[in-house]
Amino acid sequence: MNKTDATAQLGFELHGAARLLKRNFDRKAKSHGLTRSRWQVLWILNKEQGMKQAELAERMDVAPISLTRQIDLLEAEGLVERRQDPQDRRCFRVFLTAAAEPVLVTLRGLAQEVRSQALVGISMEEQLQLLNLLSRVRENLGREESVSG
Repeated sequence: MNKTDATAQLGFELHGAARLLKRNFDRKAKSHGLTRSRWQVLWILNKEQGMKQAELAERMDVAPISLTRQIDLLEAEGLVERRQDPQDRRCFRVFLTAAAEPVLVTLRGLAQEVRSQALVGISMEEQLQLLNLLSRVRENLGREESVSG
């Protein structure tokens, strides 16, 4: 395989691996009643509480109106709550409630299962190398996005 073919194949492999990771996680999450949009909201808020709905929608790469329905449902279940933004009365910030913790425990377990499946036969040294390389790819693409954005 020449360099051009290998570079082209790399994009397909990255996309395919990411798609299969999401698909396998979705399948496992669905058995617990969690759709992708529901678990994504919880997962992102677990990393960064108090995001504005618009910021959360951007992070999820969805239209804000689509996210509103998911937040409504999660709020009705008592898993998230909206709080008025103290600096901007037009905005709400979204927070997890204590009731979300058992769901997050389940999500963490499912994520570990999928990661374990994905990394079968890959040594810790290779995993660290892959992590380093993918981080560099993401940084390279992030620089391009910040220049054009």
